[in-house]
Amino acid sequence: MKEHEVQNEAEFFRNIFLKYLDNPRYIREQILFSDIFKKLELALKENKKVNIKYSGEIRTINPYLLKVASGEDRSYIFSYCEKNEDYRNYRVANIENISLSKHDIEFKNLEYISCIDKNFDPFLSFGKNISIKINQEGQKLFERVILNRPKVLEKNGDIWILECTNRLAKIYFPQFLSNVEILEPLDLREWFKKELRKSLERYL
Repeated sequence: MKEHEVQNEAEFFRNIFLKYLDNPRYIREQILFSDIFKKLELALKENKKVNIKYSGEIRTINPYLLKVASGEDRSYIFSYCEKNEDYRNYRVANIENISLSKHDIEFKNLEYISCIDKNFDPFLSFGKNISIKINQEGQKLFERVILNRPKVLEKNGDIWILECTNRLAKIYFPQFLSNVEILEPLDLREWFKKELRKSLERYL
């Protein structure tokens, strides 16, 4: 406060707080979790694996891309998780602890990593499609609900093909109720039938 020659302590701290709030979410995350971001950026620069604690579990990841999800302004680290033996996105803000490994990153599939870089979304929907039948009310709702909205690949009347994983569909489409019918894949269609039947039984 002496350095800034502060005369009004309350106003000084209020201005700091307001300046912080004026930033988009991903910038606020970089401020709050600066230590984690710095270690991830260092790992990417030096091509090193990273050990993280996430959802209470320790896992080793090969970090490839530090990305901001459009539509939600949250930061993710796209990586190959050695515990799950699969590509995963981890929300940076949810990483509980982090340390750099001495081992170099393994690049499993450079072409796939490049495609994710160009077509990023938190659910890794690139290359995964679903088919839906959507009525007029559903189409209006689809235009309004932006958060987690799948990318439309093709429209043929009320039959749409979307770039969407099953996990994303289970999060996004329950709010549509009878305005959307999941056509494919069949396992996703069966999941919706089962969940809607359980809801109907509850109301009955």
